[in-house]
Amino acid sequence: MTDLILAEISSNISLRQLNTFRVKANAASFLQINDVAELDARAHELACSNQRFVLGGGSNLLFIGDYPGLVLFPQLFGKQILEQNEKTVKLRIAASENWHEFVKYCLNEGYFGLENLALIPGTVGAAPVQNIGAYGVEVEQFINHIECFDLENGQKLTLTKNQCEFAYRDSFIKRAGQGRYLVTHVVFDLCKTPKPVLTYKPLKNAFQSLSKVSPIDVFEEVCRIRREKLPDPKELPNAGSFFKNPVVTEAKYHQLISKHPSLVGFPVDSLKLKLYKIAAGWLIDNAGFKGMMTGKIGVHKHQALVIVNYSDTNGENIWNLAKTIIDKIQHIYGIELEPEVRILGR
Repeated sequence: MTDLILAEISSNISLRQLNTFRVKANAASFLQINDVAELDARAHELACSNQRFVLGGGSNLLFIGDYPGLVLFPQLFGKQILEQNEKTVKLRIAASENWHEFVKYCLNEGYFGLENLALIPGTVGAAPVQNIGAYGVEVEQFINHIECFDLENGQKLTLTKNQCEFAYRDSFIKRAGQGRYLVTHVVFDLCKTPKPVLTYKPLKNAFQSLSKVSPIDVFEEVCRIRREKLPDPKELPNAGSFFKNPVVTEAKYHQLISKHPSLVGFPVDSLKLKLYKIAAGWLIDNAGFKGMMTGKIGVHKHQALVIVNYSDTNGENIWNLAKTIIDKIQHIYGIELEPEVRILGR
């Protein structure tokens, strides 16, 4: 076994090409991690860092200034079959694998369940942190456990699905803070028998005339819908959905419906209260923001949830637009929108 060679921590590194908003920001310190063994070797050094951030695909964040701490940039790749039988397969996937390419790999191999999550930007390691979801499916449904490194105490640990404490666009890792855990691998339980999920209305409508729908059909339709509604960050810089869909009480929902009959909302599972999830895109569209431009940024013309950057290099301008939207939605509907993206910098 060869000795592990540790790279030097770099200073004042540009992050512009590592965030999908393509705004200017520098990291005070920057370290690329190419091997999990490097985390062990640097455990004390990483624990002593006052401020840390783990940067994946850069698709769910906004820098509003330079990052004053240490940015960790894992580059961990690989796929491994841990177990399989005629019906199921257990896969261990390294954190830096591209999410969409992983979904395609699963389909090609006959491993099903993730097809509704096609074309979501980002990495495999970021998927459980955010508990990504789309078109009636959330990634937590397929996660067995997560392998990660605790940057504060220098220990490797495994989090079971229950320990991940998944919630809507949320998880234990996300709530722990931006620099506590670095995900190294995610273990998935997938099915070899197709079980298409068509609860999302546009998917259901698209296949209503078909007697049989395959996972490939679902994958292709999801990709078509996303490409039609959502801009490619490589062509028009953005971070996907900027806001979460807010959840309100039944009383609040009926109050809103009485004033806004076309409001888009639907009930969600809850053990205690009857709650409703409201479509944030509808709120923003109905408030007049869809397609608007201010300076070199704006709200996408096809999807009001997406803030786009035409040519601005200052992330603070994007955040100011987001705050304007938050204030207007609060004023009109009495609902406070919560950003889905992480806001970093000053």
